[in-house]
Amino acid sequence: MSKKNKNRNKKKNKGFKAGLIAGGILTLLYSSIFPLFRISDFLLCGGFAILFGKVISIMASGLDLTTHNKQDAKKRPSEVEELPLSGDENADAVIAKGQEMLHQIRAENDAITDEVLSSQMDEMERLCIQIFKTVAEKPQKASQIRKFMNYYLPTTLKMLASYRTMDQRGVSVSDMTEARSTLIRGMGMVLTACQKQLDNLYKETMLDVTTDIDVLEQMLKRDGFSDGELGAAGAKAPTATSAQMHKGTPVINAPVANNDDNFVSFYSNRTQQK
Repeated sequence: MSKKNKNRNKKKNKGFKAGLIAGGILTLLYSSIFPLFRISDFLLCGGFAILFGKVISIMASGLDLTTHNKQDAKKRPSEVEELPLSGDENADAVIAKGQEMLHQIRAENDAITDEVLSSQMDEMERLCIQIFKTVAEKPQKASQIRKFMNYYLPTTLKMLASYRTMDQRGVSVSDMTEARSTLIRGMGMVLTACQKQLDNLYKETMLDVTTDIDVLEQMLKRDGFSDGELGAAGAKAPTATSAQMHKGTPVINAPVANNDDNFVSFYSNRTQQK
């Protein structure tokens, strides 16, 4: 019998004993408060005792109070997501290998009951799926994940398998605690590497988007549609209007003076004409 099954049976036995004791105590309390004369009194007392004992049994065994295993099973789909193919022979070979590794990640996740490690493997599976989907959409990027496929993922799976084997073989608690701490730290580094690998696959896309935005901005400025140009035009309009409406200040539509004109002589000529 595995260690996991032994723990489960131990909890069930503990819960059964606790429920039996609780039911007996409730029966004594009930009979001391309410006299048991009729058959219906005994049935009612027995019903309360069984119900109370069942609740205490469940609480003591922890079956329903620690339902994280059931919740985790609902979070993770029963089957590994099927990856799409690209139609490119080399890229599809990478995707097929990735699909196999996803099954291995899921198998280790199901075998290792540690919540922290399970959460890290869930995130690793999610990132790997996004990486392989990107390769399916852009087959030319398959070469960019060669080291990720040939070293990082296999090494990570080897670490997880070693930890799982140690756990199943009943290695001492102190050694398992140290191994767990080391593996959690290692998985943190792997998750960072997975995220950076995914980011690197989209660097060219980000560069294209940045270039398109720069070109768009220049065109908007040239055509006067940018916020800066519209703001400057809006600022000039009120100034011209207020100048025309200012009382006592005539608006002179004077011709543009050339380099030989003199403003003083121009104003003198205007005075003589009047």
